[in-house]
Amino acid sequence: MPLTVRPVTHADVEQCIAIRIATLGSLVIGRPPPYPGYIEYSIASLHDDLDKSESESESHNHVHHLKVINAASEREEKEGEEEVLAYAKWEIYAHGRPDLEALREGRERREKASKEFDVDAYGALREAAHECFCRCNAEMGRRGHIPLLATSEKHRRLGAASLLVQWGIEKSEAMGLPCYLQASEQGRRLYQHYGFEIVSSVEFELERYGLQGVERMTAMLRYPCIADAKERIEA
Repeated sequence: MPLTVRPVTHADVEQCIAIRIATLGSLVIGRPPPYPGYIEYSIASLHDDLDKSESESESHNHVHHLKVINAASEREEKEGEEEVLAYAKWEIYAHGRPDLEALREGRERREKASKEFDVDAYGALREAAHECFCRCNAEMGRRGHIPLLATSEKHRRLGAASLLVQWGIEKSEAMGLPCYLQASEQGRRLYQHYGFEIVSSVEFELERYGLQGVERMTAMLRYPCIADAKERIEA
């Protein structure tokens, strides 16, 4: 099956959210089920992201929602009728995150705590995860970041996830930027294959939050294959 990467369109949104939830639940840590309204919120949020991307110039478009489809079906089907095999979100900040200061100061955490975390029995886990992600993301400046990658269960092991990882690596390489991510145990091996190195890890004892087992999230970094990359990043 010939695969290709394409931007997500509004017609793809429900497929992408369905793949995301089937793979990651409503949170990558522990994968709790969707709470009431989560699906509707996720669909509306993705539509909003796509609207913003369409209205911004290429130089200011930091967020990229991408899909993998069967290249043969792209020729045969109308737009929006192709089956989405995998979905990813890349954020590429050539000049640093515009919301970096807010992340450092924890403003998002304070603003969202009362609004989003107390939605189900896993509110404490959602808050702990949000604090972890804000803390880790605030440490990074100019870089590419892949916060989301999910593959349809029936299309795994076809190389779809690899194509989405490579897409962001190539974009970041062209800008001389490192790539950063926080990997679950399931995804860590894939990222190591593409040159990501382990920076640190955090373990969540899920029994404290009403689930079972231990979830390890691993911060990983990949430097571009450019001789003066570190000097360019630090400049």
